[in-house]
Amino acid sequence: MPSKVYEYLEHTADLRFRSFGRTLGECFANAGKAVFSYILDLSTVDDQVEKVIELSAPTPEMLLHDYLSEMLYLFETENFVCSGFHVSVKHEKEGYVLSARVSGETVDPARHVMLGDVKAVTYHELSVKRENDLFVAEVLCDT
Repeated sequence: MPSKVYEYLEHTADLRFRSFGRTLGECFANAGKAVFSYILDLSTVDDQVEKVIELSAPTPEMLLHDYLSEMLYLFETENFVCSGFHVSVKHEKEGYVLSARVSGETVDPARHVMLGDVKAVTYHELSVKRENDLFVAEVLCDT
């Protein structure tokens, strides 16, 4: 695990961050942590329920966008907050395939204090790069 799993970057109005990982899967998992840590304190969330996310896309950027958007969809439609992230990304001939197990629970207003709101993941300035021995993703979300 890299020493820093994600970092928030300066932005005037929205959420901008970088996530890091030794593998694409770890980098994507850490991007999920960055998004949900912005929404609420993950230490207050129990990993009671597991959900499976299976996606494919032609580029890692599109795959990351779709993965984060899928978790936000679960949050918006089921009040499901993710706190555990186990992600595998494979590069195949047709593109990239993601298999993820995310765990968490339904928001409990008695225990979960909302810190921020993430409306959508954007394609603006979205990038996934290899830098030395790490994958680095940069993401901008509408808040």
